[in-house]
Amino acid sequence: MSIHVEAIKTLSAADYRIIEKEHQLLEKFLSDLRDACSCSKQENLPDCSRCDHEKQTSCQGRLPSFLYYVIDLAADHFDHEEAIMLSRPHVTEDYEYFRTHKLAHAEIMQKLNDLVDECFASDRESNTAEIYIRFYGKLSNMFEEHDRSFDDPFILSTKT
Repeated sequence: MSIHVEAIKTLSAADYRIIEKEHQLLEKFLSDLRDACSCSKQENLPDCSRCDHEKQTSCQGRLPSFLYYVIDLAADHFDHEEAIMLSRPHVTEDYEYFRTHKLAHAEIMQKLNDLVDECFASDRESNTAEIYIRFYGKLSNMFEEHDRSFDDPFILSTKT
């Protein structure tokens, strides 16, 4: 992630503030998601049966808002990122790298929607802590991979 942080710093001041703020929101979201269910922080496999009914209900009740909030966060971030890309003098909608990057954003949004559906479907079969753990892991990996594959190379290209 340190390469990504350094790459972001090469953007214009205004673009940097937008991207930095959004990345902080995404990091806070992931942190909040990781810590949302006290059982999901246990070293051993989570066991929601140790929690009382109110705590289990609270964790289950918060899950949908996490699921839908990340979709909004990601969509806004991708829209801003694409606008920043198009503001570069050599980048147009026909520019291959832009098209590929935009397609990656669309694929992530589809994966997010599929992940939300998967979380709702597994809510009946798994305990809530397991759902939080799985969702957190998949989201973290997805965003890290996108940073490495697309964001870092694009942002570094703004140096020239």
